[in-house]
Amino acid sequence: MGNELFQDKYLTVLAGGGFKKVCYREWGTPNIKNVLICVHGLSRNRLDFDVIAAALSSHYRILAVDMPGRGNSDWLDQPEDYRYLISKDNRFPIFHNVLTALIARSEADRVDWIGTSMGGLLGIELASKANSPINKLVLNDIGPFVSAEGRAANAALASAAGTYDSKEEGVQFVLDSKKAFGPFTPEAAQKFAGDSLTRTDTGKWRLHYDPKIVMGREPGATSIWQSWEKISSPVLTIWGKESTLLSENTVSKMKTTGPRTELLAIDGVGHCPGLTTDMEIDKIKSFLLEA
Repeated sequence: MGNELFQDKYLTVLAGGGFKKVCYREWGTPNIKNVLICVHGLSRNRLDFDVIAAALSSHYRILAVDMPGRGNSDWLDQPEDYRYLISKDNRFPIFHNVLTALIARSEADRVDWIGTSMGGLLGIELASKANSPINKLVLNDIGPFVSAEGRAANAALASAAGTYDSKEEGVQFVLDSKKAFGPFTPEAAQKFAGDSLTRTDTGKWRLHYDPKIVMGREPGATSIWQSWEKISSPVLTIWGKESTLLSENTVSKMKTTGPRTELLAIDGVGHCPGLTTDMEIDKIKSFLLEA
């Protein structure tokens, strides 16, 4: 994949403890007016969108972000600042400010959105607000409800990572622990696993996120149906039918309430679809580009 297709850039945001740098990967040329924002899941990063971004870069300028604590973005000082949904007393988290700053950086009045898991929940909340700039919303294996058990299992998986003496050992951990992702070709699986890792100052390898991202989170189920009902944008949901976070009951309700999502269901895949196959790319492309 040629580096000439994208540039890694940074914006600066104010968080607890001071200003922090947030990395994003920008695809496409500056003259393209259509903008697509891509936001990853809990323990992932901007590189998850390389394949879909390359496929869409002739139609969009694409900004795929590393949320704070992930990838090349700075870590946050306080674990509670990694909470990413609006609180019960209506406090907006830092993550919302990061994403509105990214939209402002794009200079677009309207943007389309692909959000995997956490990134989809953030998309639901932002799309539900009055005068939202989100035009079309693609949710990758997430909906307005996630059970407490599903959230706990996802956090436990993120917490299970350690440090590894070699990159090969780290790659094997990712391949073993994230078998639900895909479907991947062998080459795509290796890229996915390699993109998960970074080398430490001691020469060992670890996963590319701050271990504190799973700390300070409110316990219990996530339920943002009230936000879902306020969305007027068209929505496409990609569903891994073996998902532990997006249930069949939630999918059924999403099809008949609020924006009444379109659906692409993928057999044999859990949490999350990898957005690398022709089937996924063609469906997302047709959804985003149709008038």
